[in-house]
Amino acid sequence: MGQSHSQSQTHISVLPNEVVVSILQHLPPQEIKSAVLVCKSLREMGEKPRFWTWAVVTVNTKDDLQKLKRPRLQMVQEIDVTQGSHGGTGVQCNWIKEEGLADLFQVIGEIPTVKRIRGLEFCKGIQDIEPDLVVGVLNSLEELNLCYDFYDEEDFEDMPLRLEAEQLELLFTAVAEKTNLKFLQVSGQDMLKDMDETDETDKVDEMDM
Repeated sequence: MGQSHSQSQTHISVLPNEVVVSILQHLPPQEIKSAVLVCKSLREMGEKPRFWTWAVVTVNTKDDLQKLKRPRLQMVQEIDVTQGSHGGTGVQCNWIKEEGLADLFQVIGEIPTVKRIRGLEFCKGIQDIEPDLVVGVLNSLEELNLCYDFYDEEDFEDMPLRLEAEQLELLFTAVAEKTNLKFLQVSGQDMLKDMDETDETDKVDEMDM
């Protein structure tokens, strides 16, 4: 007669934390979402921000800012402020266009890991935000487009993402010291009429002025 073999099951809670963490680190995003629903212990470990850096947080309304205050999203790297396109090429959401950029920057200022903001180049109202906050957010990004040569002089005041001279000067000063920017494209900004490319931007991998 054949021998019968019994298999014992080990509950996840009896595994050492470092083993569970190692398992979670190798799970794809969809599996992480499922894992935190299995039990309390997995949820507590799976909520750590390092497991959610892949998440792209969509912000279309003021209420969406609450997403960025969740503990699991405190190391998020990408935010999408476009609307109507999964790929981030849709139109800018009305809330950001009308009033929300300052609130968005306040929240992003608390998350230094943010490297990309989809649709930022179409946002208005940045000139009304405190310069140090603007520079802190923009200098933490990997790519920044401040290029608007196609605007007529009469439309200059309505140009999206138009920085004040003080904001732009502070940005270049910050970039000269330390920056995450790998690509920076700048033209059509107010103070650039009397400004050439300088050594202040030599820390950027690719610069277009």
